[in-house]
Amino acid sequence: MTDFIFIAGSPGSGKTTISNLLKTKLKNTPLIDFGWIREFHLDKEWKNANKKEEQMSFENLFFILTNYVKHGYKNIIVNDLQDFRIEQIHKKFLKYNYVIISLIIKDDEELKNRVLGERDSGFKDVKTAVSWNNKIIKRKNLKNEFKIDNTHRIPEKTVNTILELIEKNKK
Repeated sequence: MTDFIFIAGSPGSGKTTISNLLKTKLKNTPLIDFGWIREFHLDKEWKNANKKEEQMSFENLFFILTNYVKHGYKNIIVNDLQDFRIEQIHKKFLKYNYVIISLIIKDDEELKNRVLGERDSGFKDVKTAVSWNNKIIKRKNLKNEFKIDNTHRIPEKTVNTILELIEKNKK
């Protein structure tokens, strides 16, 4: 059984949409958006963000996640982690069964349109999003990571692919 499902990707890759649909399909599973934890400490414009605050938020996330597992939860969905945190998952969650689903967009123009379109996060830095996305595409897969091309893909199809991967991961 999978303890954690980490939904990764650059801004505009579809993390929030996919996470919400996945939560609906899995039923009775928590969805934790790392940004929510950081918001406890940050002002509205995130001007007070710093490395110490980010590290403390990540440690809080680890505590929350392991506490859910301790109380019997499975398939806990986590999103909105920066890529350097995704690269640390294999060390931090060594004792747990997890998958990392990295959503990628293989069309920079599509990613640009997503970032500049109507989004909940308010993130509008196209250059950063494209750079982040290309880094994920180019790097080798991490332990338990599956990259899914989410370009021009209907969200339900991506969610079904993730559910199939989770099912395979149980065996």
